This record gives sequence, C-alpha cells and structure tokens, in this order.
Amino acid sequence: MRTLFLFLLLLSTTFGLQAQSPFDTLTSQYAAIGDVKIHYKVSGKGDPLIFLHGSMECMEDWSKQIPDFARRYKVIAMDNRGHGRSTFTDRKIDYKLLSEDVVGLMDELKIDSAYIVGFGDGGIIGLYLSINHPVRVRKMVAIGANYKVDTNVVYREVLDKVKAWDEDKVYAFVRNNFKGWPNEKLLKPFTERMKTMLLTEPNLTVENLKTIKTPTLFVAGDHDIIKLSHTSEMFESVQQGYLAIIPGAKHYPHKEKSMLLNNIISDFLSKRFVKLSRF
Repeated sequence: MRTLFLFLLLLSTTFGLQAQSPFDTLTSQYAAIGDVKIHYKVSGKGDPLIFLHGSMECMEDWSKQIPDFARRYKVIAMDNRGHGRSTFTDRKIDYKLLSEDVVGLMDELKIDSAYIVGFGDGGIIGLYLSINHPVRVRKMVAIGANYKVDTNVVYREVLDKVKAWDEDKVYAFVRNNFKGWPNEKLLKPFTERMKTMLLTEPNLTVENLKTIKTPTLFVAGDHDIIKLSHTSEMFESVQQGYLAIIPGAKHYPHKEKSMLLNNIISDFLSKRFVKLSRF
C-alpha cells in the first residue's frame, strides 16, 4: 500500500510539472509606454515574435503557443492597455492607439522588426501595424480578425452581446480572468471605451488592405463568429496573403486546435513567402 501511494505521488508530481508551462514562471516586466505601463514577458532566443491577444483577454491566453514557439524565437507576449496587468487611463481607446503601444514596446526593447501573431483585437492591431509601420512587421498572422464591423462581417448575436455589456458584467469577467488587474478605479471608463471601440471599430477599407505588402496569413475557424466571406475578402485584398480555415473550430483555434494551428503558423513563419498564381 505504501509503495502504491509513493508511486501515485510520484506520478501526480510528474504530471504536475509537465502541466506547468515555462511561460507561467517567467518574470513579469513593465514598460512605460506613453500614458500607461505595459505588462510583458520575454522567453526564448532567436528572431523576435510578438503575440497579441484578443479583446478582454491577456497574454495567458497564448499558453498553448508560447512554450512551443519559444524554442525557436524570442517570444514577447504583452497585455494590451487595460488588460491583464497593464494599466489604463481615462482616455479614448482605439486600434491605432493599441498599435502604437506595440511600437512603443518594440522601441523599448530595441526591436527593429518582428513577426506578429495576433488574435481578434491582436490581429486587427497587426493590420494597423502593417499599414502604418510596415518596416516593423516581418510577417503577420491574423487569427479571427476583421477590418470593419457590421452585421455583414460579424454575426448579429455577437454585437448584441457587446451592446449588453455593463460594469457588473465586465467586472465579473475581469475578476475571473485577469490576475492582479490594476484598473478597478477606472472600471466604468474602461467598460465604456472598450464597448464603444468594439461596436464602431475597426474602420479600415479595402483600399487600406491593398497597401499591405507584409506577407500575411489569415486564419479563421470554420465556425468563427467572423464570417468566412469577410476573412476571404481580407486574404484576397492584401498583396501577399495566405488563408487557413481550421476545421472543427470556432473563434478560438489557438485554444481549440492548438497543435494544428501551431504547425500552420510555424510553417508560414519559417519558410520564404511564395506568391502563388491560380492559373
């Protein structure tokens, strides 16, 4: 019985160590970027790769990607302003501002250019970076992103849920998902600013997308909340685009189909982009 107990204890300890991601143990760092302090972590060595999370998420949502990619890249994960452990000020928030925060962090870390992998808001930020700061982006992966917002792009049910946000709902979400959130005194303006941004932005155009020369991989789940026709339109509009539709996935393929998605992203980042001809 004692032997069995020791074996089970050893087994549970072993699996516990395996379950703990190296990313979880990294030291948090902060950079003063404009009017906020951006929380970030760095892991691995190699060419810089920046992960940008989605709306009302934080860097922890990349837990199935960061340990894998840190074997080959210098991975920088950051919390957008007001998210995770990054601070927030009572200021209008938009995707251009969020993209400038990324540029500010790159300057702080002396990174001239990087690979960008973004989900949702992070993918939109990547679009803004590729449009306004093209020399800073080597390649971009945009997962579940959109360049404008209306019911032709996003299913009506999604917009209705955002319209129903109030302080109580946002606080409950923040309390359950963000560790050490430093913005409780600004809960009301944070709720209002995020709600307004998500319902009115982004407001890019096809003409904006056509200026993007950055090799870009657009990714969506086949049951995404972003309509597949919209993802396809973005893919068709950029000058150097690839498209990946993940089968059996909804809006979160980086969580739902992480191994498949990691392989697709790795293949895209590691190989020279080749522009294909249909005919």
